[in-house]
Amino acid sequence: MTIDFSAIATVAGVGFVAAVGVVLLYTLGLRLLGVGQPADAGGEKTQYSEETPRSGTTPPIALAGAGLCFAVCVAAVLYGIWMTIPQFH
Repeated sequence: MTIDFSAIATVAGVGFVAAVGVVLLYTLGLRLLGVGQPADAGGEKTQYSEETPRSGTTPPIALAGAGLCFAVCVAAVLYGIWMTIPQFH
């Protein structure tokens, strides 16, 4: 019996790259949700010292990008589950 170490290394490498890619996409989605210049009640831009943790609005394009990042993450997780469970294919 021989062990194909190159196959093990390939699976480990692909798994590592996929895991890091999903984490990076999720992080990018979170970062896109945090985009936006905080505005005060009068609609004027605030100074950094006057900002509250969630006083700004997120632009629609950033929301769309975050949604896309999260959708790709969900698709990757579902694909991994589909590949893992033999009854699905």
